[in-house]
Amino acid sequence: MAWTTILGILLLIWVSYDLVTGRAWFHRAYDRATEPAGYWATMGLWLLVALSCIFWNGVF
Repeated sequence: MAWTTILGILLLIWVSYDLVTGRAWFHRAYDRATEPAGYWATMGLWLLVALSCIFWNGVF
């Protein structure tokens, strides 16, 4: 398994944890209750990064 795939899986775990806690980090914390647009934009960004890491080596 390539290191980028492992990184993508770890990032997906991190995104899942952020979904549960309601707080996402990029350059600062975004709280789902007070800044929903920033939170969901950050979650979308991290999800795209995680998926690109997994698909980088043609795993799926």
